[in-house]
Amino acid sequence: MPYNSFYKNKWFLDSSTSAHFTLFKSDFVDITLGCYSQVKTANSKTLLFIVISSTILIEHEIFDSDKETTKVTMSKI
Repeated sequence: MPYNSFYKNKWFLDSSTSAHFTLFKSDFVDITLGCYSQVKTANSKTLLFIVISSTILIEHEIFDSDKETTKVTMSKI
């Protein structure tokens, strides 16, 4: 599977921090460029540089098990 096909709709979310990562600039609602910070990857050998501060919208489904219905909603992160 080509790289862009696999990652097109993928996000890397870390629920214990406020850092969220995407490969695509088009995922952002608004963008402020700058040198904000850097983070280490899991292997501690690679640094990722944070160069965008922004808001994103994520569309997701909420399943109501009592009613057995699914609702699509948007969250602002």
